[in-house]
Amino acid sequence: MSGGKSRGYSELTSDKEDEEMESQEFELAKVSPESDVVKQAALAALMAALSLASSPIASVVPRIPIWNIALFDPVSFFWIIAFLIGGIFVGLVAVFAGTVGLFFFDPSGIGPIFKLLATAPMIIIPWLAVRFTARETGGKKLASPIFYITAMIVAFLVRLLIMVPTNLVMVPILYGDIWTADFIVTYALILNTSQSIWDALIPFLIVYPTGVFKHFKMW
Repeated sequence: MSGGKSRGYSELTSDKEDEEMESQEFELAKVSPESDVVKQAALAALMAALSLASSPIASVVPRIPIWNIALFDPVSFFWIIAFLIGGIFVGLVAVFAGTVGLFFFDPSGIGPIFKLLATAPMIIIPWLAVRFTARETGGKKLASPIFYITAMIVAFLVRLLIMVPTNLVMVPILYGDIWTADFIVTYALILNTSQSIWDALIPFLIVYPTGVFKHFKMW
C-alpha cells in the first residue's frame, strides 16, 4: 500500500518537474520585442549592404539606348527581399539605407532618388494589400502567386503614376530640351515595365519556393 503511495507521489513530483522544465524552456525561447527590432535592423542592414555590393552588376547589363539606363538592376532585389522576409519596417529601412549608400557610387547625383521612388511602391502596395486583407498571416499571404501577382500589378501601376510624371519633369531639367515628351514617356514606360517584372519575380523566387521565408520570416 505504502509502495503504491510512494510511486504515486513520485510520479506526481516527476510530472511537476517536467512541467516546470517545459515552462522554463518556453520562457527562454520567448523573444523580447527589443530582440525582434535588433534582428529586423540587422536584416535591413545586411540587405542594404548586399544591394550596394551588387550595384556594379548593372554596368554589364543591356541598357536603353541614348539614356544609357540598365534594363536590369539587382539593387532593388535586395530591398524587396528584405520586405518579403521582415515586413514593412525592414523593407523601408533597407530601401533608405541602400539609397543613401548609392549616392557614394552614383555619378549622376540623382539616380538613387529615382531608384527610391520606383521601388517604394513595390514594397508599400503589397504591404497594404496584406494589411487590409490578411493581417493575421503577415507575409505568408504573399506566398500565394495569385495574391502576389495582383498586388504587384497594382504596385506597378502606382509606380508608373509616380515615375512617368517624375521623368517628364526631371529629364528636361537634367538634360535640357533635347527629347520630346513622347520620347520621355515611351522610355519611362519601357524602363519601369522591364524593371518591375524583375523586381517582382526575382525576390519572390528567392524568398518563397526556396523556404527562406519559412525559416527566417519576421512578420
